[in-house]
Amino acid sequence: MLEHCITATPDTRIVAYLGPERRRQSTAESMTRWLAHMLDETDHGMLLVSPDGTLHHANQPARLEFIRGDTLQLVGSHVNAARREQQGSLLGALADAGHGRRRLLMLGAGRVLPVAAVPLSEGTRETDAMALLVLGKRRNCPGLSVDFFAHTHGLTCAEARVLQALCGGLRPKEVARQFEVAVSTVRTQITNIRHKTQTSSIRDLVERVSTLPPIASRVRSAVLS
Repeated sequence: MLEHCITATPDTRIVAYLGPERRRQSTAESMTRWLAHMLDETDHGMLLVSPDGTLHHANQPARLEFIRGDTLQLVGSHVNAARREQQGSLLGALADAGHGRRRLLMLGAGRVLPVAAVPLSEGTRETDAMALLVLGKRRNCPGLSVDFFAHTHGLTCAEARVLQALCGGLRPKEVARQFEVAVSTVRTQITNIRHKTQTSSIRDLVERVSTLPPIASRVRSAVLS
């Protein structure tokens, strides 16, 4: 059915018609913006890259990784490994992704960051090939996810700090030492946390938090545009 249709005469140009085929471009542009916002909300860095390393899109955590500069760097419009000796492995993984093969890389030094190169090609031509670089998480329990969990379950600020420390691998005695409080105080807070979150043990609590949706921190002022 025509939408906003007008009666045509030989001298009339039909300019008011806004059917689906004329809305498609603006709809696609709107969807692209929404998808970009959606990607920014996840805690995993994701980059859309051509097999030659040309960057087409990077979500917020990936752009923050560029700012860190110890695993990946953006040189012009190309994604490079921060360490020169790892550049060949990165380019090889992107080339393999362009041919439909998945690769897993370890980039950086010290605490290396896992990076998966995933093929996204829909066609058979090399010009259609794209790769998705998915970056591993820096932490098992992102701070914003823990804060979200704590707020949802009505934890106090002190209990939320204890929860974050437990998720960071600290034991109750270490938590007490870090916050300069008695171990008995920390154990009481842990009991309160377990009661509010209905978890049976510290292990159960940490596992619950580790499976939370990976919500990213929206630090816009520090992110590359």
